[in-house]
Amino acid sequence: MNIIKLVSVILLLGVTACGSSEKEAEIIIDEEPKVVKEDKSAVLCSDISCEEDNKFIIKQVYADVINGLNTGLTASLYSETFIQHNASITAGVEGQEAYFVDLTTRLPNHIATIKHIIADGDYVAVHWHYSDDVENEFVGSAMVDLYKLADGMISEHWNVSMTPNVSTASGNSVFSDLYIYPENTLPNNNADIEDENNVMVTAFYLDLFNNQNLNLISELVDSSYLQHNYWVPNGSYALESFVSGGGTGGLSIFLTLAEKDMVWTFSGSGAANLETVDLWRVDNNINKIVEHWDVF
Repeated sequence: MNIIKLVSVILLLGVTACGSSEKEAEIIIDEEPKVVKEDKSAVLCSDISCEEDNKFIIKQVYADVINGLNTGLTASLYSETFIQHNASITAGVEGQEAYFVDLTTRLPNHIATIKHIIADGDYVAVHWHYSDDVENEFVGSAMVDLYKLADGMISEHWNVSMTPNVSTASGNSVFSDLYIYPENTLPNNNADIEDENNVMVTAFYLDLFNNQNLNLISELVDSSYLQHNYWVPNGSYALESFVSGGGTGGLSIFLTLAEKDMVWTFSGSGAANLETVDLWRVDNNINKIVEHWDVF
């Protein structure tokens, strides 16, 4: 799996469908490459076994600390030098434990349900639902947490949350998985293709929303694209209408993660808390983006 870190937003792009040997993306700022792969020598977790171990650690936050009401477990999961990027939570391990105590006592009937989870290098991200009605995905809170781990401990945390609308333009909830792979096809399970998906989705997102390069939609988005955003219906045409309506630009991404058929993009500076997180599903059998979620 391959992490890509990003810094600002001016790009020139030539992209063909992901997986093609002719695909080429050039992203530049002040004559310097915009996409910078994290130095693998600095990544402590560099194999699937380690990434799965990191996932197990993070799942304990939701299963044991929040749902199990075991807030005392916090000190065994978070590093003594833990960095909190959410300014509304008191810094350090003690501040994180106090946050969990408040969360679980203020909303005692709420349950944390993990909807999507990804591990890539030293990072784990979780898209989750917090609600007292776990069957109704149109109530409660939609959240994404981003964690960085080192030596089996959580060393950094960012997050973003929103309240789901009671309805969406597509009729889809902000959580549901709807894409069904056609018969005799499977999701990607190749680490090299994960890297290609990562680069393709990141370049697509930046060029589409900062430069309104609408040609990329017909090239890289399936016509039956499934949308989980509040305001945008299903289909590539609806996405084109939304983007062409304006109000875009100024998007920056500081991190992207990829695992199997999913790519997650994290908007913001990285120094402060998250602004927006987008999840993208890529079907590499057709080399198209087929599904999208966001939390902002």
